[in-house]
Amino acid sequence: MIAGVSAAILGFVAVLWLTSPAALPPGVAILTSASVSDASSLMAAVQAANLRGNPDVRGAIEEIKRLDNERVTIKGWAIDATASGSLLTVIAFAGGTHALTTATSGPRMDAAQIFGLSGANAAKMSFHGVFACKPGEKLVVVAVTSDRTYSHFRSLACP
Repeated sequence: MIAGVSAAILGFVAVLWLTSPAALPPGVAILTSASVSDASSLMAAVQAANLRGNPDVRGAIEEIKRLDNERVTIKGWAIDATASGSLLTVIAFAGGTHALTTATSGPRMDAAQIFGLSGANAAKMSFHGVFACKPGEKLVVVAVTSDRTYSHFRSLACP
């Protein structure tokens, strides 16, 4: 009986360890704790997080669609053109409040071709997520690299 309980506990701990989320890039926790509602507040937040702008971090938000009265889904792609194949962290703020943190994870062969990428380098470009926002709320979306650079997407409003 005790051996069975011990095995169950060890199994549970192993599952938690193997499925724990990856550590966020430096500065992301600082950025997500900030209030970001426009370009000025974004600049203050990225400075506090010690992030620097990078024109090689590129991407697009291709869809923002309302799911219900409270939530929307967002889909797009992001890449650091100088560090192909690396994961980017995508952060969304709705109405000034942190609403979503997700990572690039899926392939986007069409976008990869623009940058001359293929195979593994194109495998981690797409992102998607679901978050709460009210119709008309201003959205600020930022992509952050593991080496503390970032870029932000064009201004949007929740549908």
